[in-house]
Amino acid sequence: MIFSGDFSQLPPVGGGESISLYSGSIGTQIYSGLSHYGQESAIGKALWHQVTTVVILRENMRQKLQSPEDAKFRKALKNMRYKAWPGTSKPKLAEKDFWNVSIITAWNSQKDRINELGSVQFAKETNQCLIDFYSVDKWVIYEDIPEKVTGCKRRKRVKATESSTNITQDDQEKLWDLPHHATQHFPGKLSLCIGMPV
Repeated sequence: MIFSGDFSQLPPVGGGESISLYSGSIGTQIYSGLSHYGQESAIGKALWHQVTTVVILRENMRQKLQSPEDAKFRKALKNMRYKAWPGTSKPKLAEKDFWNVSIITAWNSQKDRINELGSVQFAKETNQCLIDFYSVDKWVIYEDIPEKVTGCKRRKRVKATESSTNITQDDQEKLWDLPHHATQHFPGKLSLCIGMPV
């Protein structure tokens, strides 16, 4: 039997490391309350550990016919995969080549801060001023629907008058100051200028 795969890939989205083949938690604890799925996972991991012959393929056959640019791209992907850098001096994110590239971060708060700094830097480079666009928010009033009516807890939106949904200026300014990740990625304030990469 032959298994194949890329063990340098990220863990699966649905469940993360806990459901992946290389999990450090599956099958490590056996107890009477283990679920049916947990039992299957433990058995699967035990079977996997019976594989004793491993062949690592290093030559990329998919990109045999490639342009010089394709070769550079493939090499960059390979280096990223193994956290390797060919040469003595590693590039720094502060260098201009990396100013307008996509950056994957672990936390939305990091992403928000990087975007904020990038906006300021781009405006400075292009001799422009950032223009702030603000949201106009209102309170939404909900009413609980009794559980005996629906069988589960639910809420419905209530029609309200203009005066009952207005937000005070102080509350509105607090909303504008919130980072985007704190408002389900609905920004209270966007700072933009012409030509800004998005």
